[in-house]
Amino acid sequence: MKSQVFFAPAGVPIQCPQRGTLEGVKCTAELGLNSMEMEFVQGVKLSVEKAKEIKEVAEKLNIKLSSHAPYFINFCNKDKKATSFRNLEQSALITEACGGYITVFHPGFYGKFSREEAYRVARDLLSEVVERIKKKTKNVLLGAETVGKKTQFGGLDEVIKLSQEVERVWPVIDFAHMLAREQTTKFKKEEDYIKVFDILENEIPGYTKKMHIHFSEIEYTDAGERNHLPLGTKYEPDYRPLLRVIKNNGYSAMIVSESPKIEFDAIKMMRFYEGLK
Repeated sequence: MKSQVFFAPAGVPIQCPQRGTLEGVKCTAELGLNSMEMEFVQGVKLSVEKAKEIKEVAEKLNIKLSSHAPYFINFCNKDKKATSFRNLEQSALITEACGGYITVFHPGFYGKFSREEAYRVARDLLSEVVERIKKKTKNVLLGAETVGKKTQFGGLDEVIKLSQEVERVWPVIDFAHMLAREQTTKFKKEEDYIKVFDILENEIPGYTKKMHIHFSEIEYTDAGERNHLPLGTKYEPDYRPLLRVIKNNGYSAMIVSESPKIEFDAIKMMRFYEGLK
């Protein structure tokens, strides 16, 4: 498989005069980017008919699409089952109708559970909703994201295990979140990234040929994530060694800029990557 790297803003670019998803796809292409992550974080508000129009335009403009499901999902809490199921199902259905390949979600919060108990609840509920999603969609992946707060379910080991045990679940790696949550690796050197990719490739063979990555710099406290920051603020994490590792190893990925300067930093990463020998 030929190596491909896509750079995306997380949502409609700031510079777009109109805020709709369709307009965002067109604007993303005009800016010279090749992908966009649709943000459904406050709810899925696109109709299937509109999604089909978005798919047609995205294919014409060669824009690769993904999405982020609503924040109102918690698979570690059975009392939130109906809301979590509805939000993930709607996101997956509309994402596939748009021609997108993955919908990203935050798995949940530990709450009263131990890590082991939270994992079992999340796995079982996800397995149930995946069976429902499979009946309505063909190929869309469900991206379990590494999260940034210590109270949240979604460490690297947890999202890998979910992917191994639940069909269609795919790890989404947010290096800023990993830094803020674990606070052990600053992700300033190539070897810092290589360690993570080696784990992923060993546990999920072929992962590095279809990675979905969220990226920004980050401000954090002892409790974890506080704010996403623009690239160049602190270089924590540093995007440059990440892109060198991806380039040198022929990996394929969609890299979504979650910086406050979403498309500006997506373009910055794209230009740096294109300039690598």
